[in-house]
Amino acid sequence: MNKALTLPLLCLGAALLTSCFGDEPLNTECDIEAVSIHVDDPVTVLYHEYDTLQTVSSVSDSVGFLARRKAKITTLPLTLKVTEGATPYILTEGGEWQQFQNGSAVDFSEERTQRFKVVSEDKAWSREYKICVRIDRESTEDMLVLSFDFNGNYALSDPSKTVDDKSVYFVWTETDETSVTELFGSEPWKNGNPGYKLSKSSAKPFEYPTIPVIGGGPDSTDCVKMETLDAGPFGKMVNILIASGSLFDGYFDVTNALKDARKATLFGLPFKHKPVNFKVWMKCEMGDTFQDKNGTPVAGVVDEPDAYVVVYRNQDEQGNQVQLNGDDVLSSPYIIGKARLPHHYNADGSDKLSSDPIHGVTKEWQLFDMDVEYTQEPDEEILANNGYNMIVGFSSSWQGAYFEGAIGSKLWIDNIVVTCE
Repeated sequence: MNKALTLPLLCLGAALLTSCFGDEPLNTECDIEAVSIHVDDPVTVLYHEYDTLQTVSSVSDSVGFLARRKAKITTLPLTLKVTEGATPYILTEGGEWQQFQNGSAVDFSEERTQRFKVVSEDKAWSREYKICVRIDRESTEDMLVLSFDFNGNYALSDPSKTVDDKSVYFVWTETDETSVTELFGSEPWKNGNPGYKLSKSSAKPFEYPTIPVIGGGPDSTDCVKMETLDAGPFGKMVNILIASGSLFDGYFDVTNALKDARKATLFGLPFKHKPVNFKVWMKCEMGDTFQDKNGTPVAGVVDEPDAYVVVYRNQDEQGNQVQLNGDDVLSSPYIIGKARLPHHYNADGSDKLSSDPIHGVTKEWQLFDMDVEYTQEPDEEILANNGYNMIVGFSSSWQGAYFEGAIGSKLWIDNIVVTCE
């Protein structure tokens, strides 16, 4: 929900002034910000010690913990971090909402999903959540094929709103019982739309950088369109002039979106298979004028889209969590495998801007087929223990993370297939 984040910055000053002359209004937010479970010996039940804590996106209403295959889950003490002043409740077996006390034992046996409700401080708003602990399962197939179809699996960030409302945007889910939901959960896809909500709160859902196109795919089903847009008045205030359309698996930290947008974009989810091939249908149209982060046109440069699969080690040498962000998503030393659209590169391996792109994406739908190339083979024991993350990522401007690109650049994608050993 986080409605306070959608208020124009000018209103913030007015709110602060009002508080000087009267009581501060009660908080209207009703979000779960983080969930933690207590396990005496975390790595015997979960894969990493830090897996006991899950941060919760402002647009997510479900939280899942992944337990080891042979873990015996019964009741676990649970702690919820909710927005200031809000009150959490748990739905009892009798169907009644009972106020939840942090540290209380919650029954997660047999992968039971527990329902929670958070009521805002002013009692005018509430929001429901689902929390579960899922047992990991071993694939019995020699090859695992993940298929991502964007047909109909999208919704507005606030289902009570319509496409004519401002400050809501599209999110994507996976609702069928397939290997995708089994491995990634029901919300594998994230994008930069929550950040655009902050920078241009006047936008309606179909005016955001990442939107669905009904019946627009190569097979006449729904697809995803990403577009590089002007970031709006509040983006300019923090020197963010453009917003490229994006889609990726991972997380988006909306609280950090305007302060440090690159670090707010967290790429990749744990994955215990070895991706070997990446297929996706794509088409694109590039904007007329490439501009740098200051908005200055750059002569002789043509904007380019991007698409990639990345495999990386999600722990460092000291056992700390590694989560790639917009700064190192394609350059981190923890990357061991990659498949990416062809681009030009400088001698040091950095991206090279060009007037003659070689990616091959055109205005007509094409199937792109890329093998994942490895600098080192995944360690089987690390792989089995969720020690690697996989990223599937797209952008309408390949330098969009650095706020460079051409306004009007568009990339359409559909029917992703990732084949794994």
